Amino acid sequence: MLGKTHIAIGVLAALILLPFINVPSQIAFIVIVVIGALLPDIDHEKSTINKFCPVTRILPKFFKHRGFFHSIFPVILLYIIFWAFNQQFVGLALIFGYLTHLAADSLTKMGVNYLHPFSTWHIRGPVETGTLFETLIFVVVIAGIIAKLVF
Repeated sequence: MLGKTHIAIGVLAALILLPFINVPSQIAFIVIVVIGALLPDIDHEKSTINKFCPVTRILPKFFKHRGFFHSIFPVILLYIIFWAFNQQFVGLALIFGYLTHLAADSLTKMGVNYLHPFSTWHIRGPVETGTLFETLIFVVVIAGIIAKLVF
């Protein structure tokens, strides 16, 4: 999926989750979720996150897109790192956003291999990235965000 769709899905998911969790700052939570929702694409040279964070642009030279960074292992590493430094709030938000990205990419025809590099099995869906179908998903998610904010 495109960066804008990952951002929208991350925002909607955060808005849905917020009533069920206690966080020091709802706005900070949403911002960190959005960063997490973009993070798996650091392995793609033209990704949204690599446009905003130039330091990560070197990673696509070493990692295949939808390889390691589109597996469950970065989520586990992020969990360990943020809990070790007693940053559970940041870790929770980042991991939640990351998981929204993986879930959204699981809906695409390219899919996600959650156990890469230990498996070749992908969870796939019917969506082709950048098509009218993805645009429809984006519009529905934006409508969900608006509804969540208004009601």
